[in-house]
Amino acid sequence: MSLTQIGIVGGYGATGRAVAGKLLRSCDAALVIGGRDPSRLNSLASELGSRVSAIPVDVMDSRSLDEFCGPCSIVVNCGGPVFRLQHRVAQASLRSRCHYVDAAGMSIVKERMLPNGRMIEDLGLRFVVSAGWMPGLTELLPVYAHARAKSQMDSIDSLSVYFSDSGEWSDNALRDAAWFIHRTGLVRSGYFRKGEWVHTRMSEAARRVDLGDGIGLRRFNMFFMPEQREVGRRLTDCEVRVYSYLAGFQNALAATVVALLPLPEALGVRLLRGVFRRNRLPLRGFVAAHVLGRSEGRRAVLKAGISFEAGRDYWINAIALATVARKISSGSAVQPGVHFLSDAVEPVSFMEELQRAGLHQSETMEFCDWEQLGCRYR
Repeated sequence: MSLTQIGIVGGYGATGRAVAGKLLRSCDAALVIGGRDPSRLNSLASELGSRVSAIPVDVMDSRSLDEFCGPCSIVVNCGGPVFRLQHRVAQASLRSRCHYVDAAGMSIVKERMLPNGRMIEDLGLRFVVSAGWMPGLTELLPVYAHARAKSQMDSIDSLSVYFSDSGEWSDNALRDAAWFIHRTGLVRSGYFRKGEWVHTRMSEAARRVDLGDGIGLRRFNMFFMPEQREVGRRLTDCEVRVYSYLAGFQNALAATVVALLPLPEALGVRLLRGVFRRNRLPLRGFVAAHVLGRSEGRRAVLKAGISFEAGRDYWINAIALATVARKISSGSAVQPGVHFLSDAVEPVSFMEELQRAGLHQSETMEFCDWEQLGCRYR
């Protein structure tokens, strides 16, 4: 199969446009954008130039999907909402023997495609899901930080992850978030200890942490997305704790209402949009990973972070998607089979590629004692 054509489903959406722009600058493949509105497709294709063509596609129709995916070597799915679309585009990609890259979270696509995982692997196909910002980079950074710490520390005690998002996301993204929160409901807090889930007391479920410039001292609450749970299960040499920033009582109440009540879709979207806006910090979104361990007999902490500012919401969502698609198109190492992003790529080299593509990533290594750490984690 000649890797010459990359199809982008949802190509005229904000993430699809950002993916197309990045691929045009980073690889030589021809692009085809797909969506339901021919006029919007043709307008965008004309704007992007001669390497881009347009094919109308109805993601709810199998025949239409097959016609779109058939000529493609790689399909990047930017359509949604995921809870309605499910794994339809992934199935069409498999029928057409295409590689597949998807921003879809909540583990829906991976779970539905895993029964075909051996076939996909035997065909040499790469199906990389949860490969955007959140999920995606929010899991890649902790795996990267752990790998970097292993190369610099004698032993690792714990990995703590802190993340927040206050971006201006689409209604479809917020529909997915509301659906997932309601499906999950209120769950008991916990963390992973050497790959095993451990419940924790309510008093231990929150932590105040000073994350420095642009964030400062904030209160975080334990919260694992499905992709982050997979990271916790995989890292069996340490404790893994994940915390999300939720600003104030009003946000906590809104999240609880969405979790417990069967709300009209529009109301759930409105409540979550309010949560995202009230979460707003000087940085629009961030993920920080702190790895505690020992190096040369001394206590040490490795800190790694990713952040983005206002106006970069869809840029941050597209950068990993485009980089994975480019790596597949060039024959670079991406694991065959069905994988989350953090398991599909080698984290250190992939992070270096993201930095070359413009991602802001910080990293420091400090030596300290537990008393000093206690001042920062309280």
